[in-house]
Amino acid sequence: MRYTDQVEVELLDLGPTVSVEGVELGPDEVIALEGVGTFSTVDLVRNLRELQAKGKDLRKFSRKVHFESTRRGHASLTTSAVPFIEVRWCSRLLSMLVMGARFGSFLQESQRRSEVTAEKMLVPAEVRGTSLEAKVREELMRVHGYYRSLLERGVELEDARYVLPLSTATSFFSASSLESLLYAVLKVRSGIGIVPQELRSYSDRLVSILSDVTPSLTASRLSFTGPWTHYPVPDPLREGDGLFDALFGERLPEDAELVALHSLEPSLPILPNDGLTTLERLYPIVQAVVLEAPSLVAYHQSIRHRSVPTVVESLVEAADRALREPERSIVIPPKLRGSESLAAEYTGLSLEVLELYKTVREEVGIEAALYFVPQGVRIRTLRLYDLFNLLSPMGFVATRTCSAAQWEERAIAYKVWREVERRMPELGRMMGEKCRHLGYCPEREWCPIILKYRKYNDEAHRRFNQP
Repeated sequence: MRYTDQVEVELLDLGPTVSVEGVELGPDEVIALEGVGTFSTVDLVRNLRELQAKGKDLRKFSRKVHFESTRRGHASLTTSAVPFIEVRWCSRLLSMLVMGARFGSFLQESQRRSEVTAEKMLVPAEVRGTSLEAKVREELMRVHGYYRSLLERGVELEDARYVLPLSTATSFFSASSLESLLYAVLKVRSGIGIVPQELRSYSDRLVSILSDVTPSLTASRLSFTGPWTHYPVPDPLREGDGLFDALFGERLPEDAELVALHSLEPSLPILPNDGLTTLERLYPIVQAVVLEAPSLVAYHQSIRHRSVPTVVESLVEAADRALREPERSIVIPPKLRGSESLAAEYTGLSLEVLELYKTVREEVGIEAALYFVPQGVRIRTLRLYDLFNLLSPMGFVATRTCSAAQWEERAIAYKVWREVERRMPELGRMMGEKCRHLGYCPEREWCPIILKYRKYNDEAHRRFNQP
């Protein structure tokens, strides 16, 4: 078994880089030269020639530009550098944090599609060499053995994964701006919330890589610190703060609860024969604020729909509630829920893993304990859906009501639809699955949903999906 601090971070590429008249320019230089173009002309060749004519050192010039821009709080330069990285052997706990970045783009190894092998059960680095290490290893193997037994009994990967803890290893590819990647580093350096050793290792590797290839921009950005000097990131790695209890008491919806629906007008300003086109231009005028309580499985998927601003409660609060009230705090997947014996087994093992969470928290610390929260545990979120996410075929409701979507996310999306429709019927009547908006099914196999909206058959499906 590997330890969580053995996370691997590899830089595949970094942009923008360019060669101009024999001069090799990296991201530091390109972005600095383009940045000063905002004061005159955005013209890389022209600005480089002017700098050379004045006899200025390009690298010193870049450092000055980045420092002065960053200390004013401007993020346009740090969002212009894009590292392409692979992260391997990281836990689901870490990926859940990193992928919360609003402007990031991530491709992640899916537990819905690939089986989790025994070697992917990671041991928290904080447990290394302690008296609990043997017990932790034994329990992780027992959980994996149960996961395997579920698969052997015909339970799909999609449902079996709910019993796995957040220590399970995953991997992902990121094509994100420098700014989006640095929240994890700022969290470590500023001590924001709970900081496991794995996160420190990831941060150290990331800073080392970025400092080699874009030293001026990275150093300037990391020197800019203070309260809220980063874009908002849903971060469940913090001690309990009572935020959600203060707002919603003990409410824990099974799928979704519409908290508020805001519109600038009581009715939507739809022009004749121009409905969706009008609303596309006015997408912020409606905002649905929704309280949800998905499993950690579904939460991890939902934050990757980054066009939906999200607030999340403390993972500590979610885990503690699951220990107190397992019957309403642990999601039981459909295949297990349909069998009384399977449901009892699954719930029992989930509680045993949570007891390990409690033991590790008391004897080692919360940084290690969070790795033993099962992915079936519910965590409350507050999410804000605008018209894009209510109506667009690329938005949340349309994509997540598709029959190919994950079942828990589908239930949430349909509930959001019905709740909005109840309050604004004219808007609800325009909402629907993505096949309604597209006029065809983009999936490999089509389903009867599209028949609610148009005539459709195998021939039409082949025609619409020909490359």
